[in-house]
Amino acid sequence: LRSADGRLIETLSRATTDELQATGWTPPDQVVVKAADGATDLWGLLFKPLGFDAARRYPVVEYIYGGPQTVNVPHRWGQTNLPQAIAALGFVVWVVDGRGTPERGKAFQDVVYGKFGQQEIPDHAAALRQVMATRPFMDSTRVGIFGGSWGGYMTVRALVLAPELYRVGAAMYPVVEMFDHAASAIEPYMGTPLSNPKGYQAGSSIDRVQNLTGKLLLIHGTSDVNATFSATMKMVDALTRAGKPYDLIVLPEQNHGITGVNGRYMLDRLWQHFVEHLKP
Repeated sequence: LRSADGRLIETLSRATTDELQATGWTPPDQVVVKAADGATDLWGLLFKPLGFDAARRYPVVEYIYGGPQTVNVPHRWGQTNLPQAIAALGFVVWVVDGRGTPERGKAFQDVVYGKFGQQEIPDHAAALRQVMATRPFMDSTRVGIFGGSWGGYMTVRALVLAPELYRVGAAMYPVVEMFDHAASAIEPYMGTPLSNPKGYQAGSSIDRVQNLTGKLLLIHGTSDVNATFSATMKMVDALTRAGKPYDLIVLPEQNHGITGVNGRYMLDRLWQHFVEHLKP
C-alpha cells in the first residue's frame, strides 16, 4: 500500500513466484520508446517465451488495440493472459499504447482527433523498430500483429501501411472503414462523415489493399452490430478485386467480442495462423 507520492505505507502481502519461475516464466520487461515524432515517450511491455534464451532469435507478435477510448498495455495480472499465452508458444510479444489513447493527458489523445487511423501505425511501427534495434533475440523478418475491434482495424492498417515490417496479421471482428462503424464509437473523435469526409476517407483501408503483401486472416461474426460483418465483406471484395490472397473465418450469429466455444475456436485459429507463418 503506497501513498500518492510513492511512499510505502504498509506491506499487505507478498506474492510467491517460485512456482511460476520454475516453469521458466519471467515478468514482462517495461519499455519506454519514442513515438514517430521522435519526442513523445510511449510505454510498453515485452513478454518473453518460457525458458527464454537471449542467444536465440524469436519471431515477434504485437498485440494491438489502438482505439481512442482505452489503453491496451496491461496494468494488472489478469490482463496479461493473452500476451502470455502467445509468448508461451515461442513468440516475443510486444504491447504498446501509441498517441491517441487516454490516460496520458488531453494533448496526447488529441493527436488523432479528426484523423483517426492516420497516426497510430507510424507510432507503433517506430516503437517496435526501436525495441528490436536493441534486442537481437527479436527477429525483425518474422513479425506479426493481431487485435480485435479497433485492434482488428489497426491490424489491417499495419499490413497495408507498413508491409515491410508487419508480415502476418490476424484481424478479429475488425472495423474496416469508419463509414460502417457504430456512430457512438467514432463520431465523438471524428465528427460525422458529412463534417469530416477527408478524415473518414483517409481512415479507410479499402483503397490500400494493393499494398498488402503479408498473410492476413480475417475473423468475423455475422451478427456483429458494432463493427459490421458487411464491412469485412467489403474488404473481402476489395482483396478479391486486387488479386490479394487472404484467409477468412466466418462465425455464424456471433456478435462483437466473440466468446464461448466460438471464442475458443477463434483463438485456436489465431495461434495456428501465427505458428504456421512465423514458425516459432
